[in-house]
Amino acid sequence: MTAPSSLALIVANLLPLVGVLSGHITLQQVMILFWSENAIVGFFTLLKMAVVGRWKVLFAGPFFAGHYGGFMAVHFIFVYSLLSFSASGAPEPPTLISLAALYRPLWLIAGALFISHAVSFALNFIGRGEYRGETMNALMMAPYKRIVVLHVTLIFGGWIAMMTRSPAPAVALLIGLKIIADLHAHTREHRAAPVEP
Repeated sequence: MTAPSSLALIVANLLPLVGVLSGHITLQQVMILFWSENAIVGFFTLLKMAVVGRWKVLFAGPFFAGHYGGFMAVHFIFVYSLLSFSASGAPEPPTLISLAALYRPLWLIAGALFISHAVSFALNFIGRGEYRGETMNALMMAPYKRIVVLHVTLIFGGWIAMMTRSPAPAVALLIGLKIIADLHAHTREHRAAPVEP
């Protein structure tokens, strides 16, 4: 049963909306947060590869990390260029400094997202035996599909934000779309999980 992990997913995704409504984080930070969640997905993908492939992860793991990291970097360039990181006409600070400043208030929410993925890994992949029948190739390809869905969601959410000029409705829509996409992917991923003999 995936209800606990689905609940954890929903709660973790709603925390950014609470942060925006309380004035603690901005739309820019929400988009950067969701981009950085891909790193969490990559981490648990490596754990899954270690469970399924055992010693093979010593060879496939670095390849996946390098390729996936490059894919994330390209996605970040797009997200960074989509957002306006400097409201004034002043020169923008270096990218890493901007990113560190934006991410500073997000550690607690990022931790909740990490816990959400950890719960799914423990309850579903290990607890329900989903690792049975999995292959290294399938595990390595799965995170890329998520980035594509997130990419489309960020484009649409960012477009709505620019149209409305109001962060709260845009963030609510962005988070709503992400929850729907995440739950759909989550349910489809775990629907065919093998049952313990």
